[in-house]
Amino acid sequence: MKKLIPIFLVLSVFVTGCNFANKTSDKPLSTAGDKALDQKFYDQAVVSNEVALCNQIKDKTMKSECTSIANAGKITTEAVSKVDLMLCKKIDLARYRTACELQVQPLLTAKQADSERLTIEQKAYDQQNAKLCDQIKDENQKSTCKYNILANQAVSKKDPSLCNGIGQQDMVERCKSNVK
Repeated sequence: MKKLIPIFLVLSVFVTGCNFANKTSDKPLSTAGDKALDQKFYDQAVVSNEVALCNQIKDKTMKSECTSIANAGKITTEAVSKVDLMLCKKIDLARYRTACELQVQPLLTAKQADSERLTIEQKAYDQQNAKLCDQIKDENQKSTCKYNILANQAVSKKDPSLCNGIGQQDMVERCKSNVK
């Protein structure tokens, strides 16, 4: 009988272990598994700005956050490509709205400066007045504006000395070579 007691103990532990394994295997994916999968969907959605991936997330708080961030990313991409600051206002999350504005504002400023430069260049060319080009801030663009006016005048008047008003030496030399 003493020999049977250890055998019964081993058998009872083995049977208990089998029953425990059977009970846990009937459960659906574990909470830890759900969290890990939710995190994968979240990460992919945020990187790709794909809201559809957020819809796969089970955790409601994480799903909501994911949707907001993915939408913010999508709107930011559109705002940058269209250089439209007003699109940033559609972003719900203040931090992401600010980030969108910080990306679009320099583009908008550059676009406005470019528009102003083109207006100045057109006016200078129409009036054949190279002095108007001095209103342009960028030195290379200022010289290009002057070149377009003064090179035409130098060629039409056959006067290479007009090229000297361009400023940049390489452009002056190119202008003079066109007159000859």
